[in-house]
Amino acid sequence: MSYQRERDDFIARMSEEGLPIYVIRLLLREATGLNRRAELACSSESADRDRVPCPASKGTGPCLCDSADQHAKPLPDGWLLGVPRIALQDWRAKQRVRKALPAGWIMEVQGDPRGYVLRVIPPSYAERNTGRDVHNLEAIGVPAADSRLRFCP
Repeated sequence: MSYQRERDDFIARMSEEGLPIYVIRLLLREATGLNRRAELACSSESADRDRVPCPASKGTGPCLCDSADQHAKPLPDGWLLGVPRIALQDWRAKQRVRKALPAGWIMEVQGDPRGYVLRVIPPSYAERNTGRDVHNLEAIGVPAADSRLRFCP
């Protein structure tokens, strides 16, 4: 199925669930960004080398470091050991989606770019998901546009 068709079906389905169009557009935009960063994280060593200070070291967010004591070690230039920039960008994107979704909606994010990176669970799915484990919940995948990333062999 083409992205355009999948996108149109998603918009129609979310409208039926009562989600405003500006939130639907935000979901589509953030799904594309999350998918692109997931592809970069899987395919590029430079994505891991591009580091920024951990948000916890500046008091602007939670600790996103791999280990709890990592952000406390200073580098020669005065910066603290940080996190990959794409991890911080993903965290910010998740915050934007959480803030935009109405009460009762649940967001799922997975880092594997081969499927839906962003999925949402509307309140109407609560009965369907009763008794299921967290890895087997029925959700609606948010389609992501082609990342247009091309890697040289």
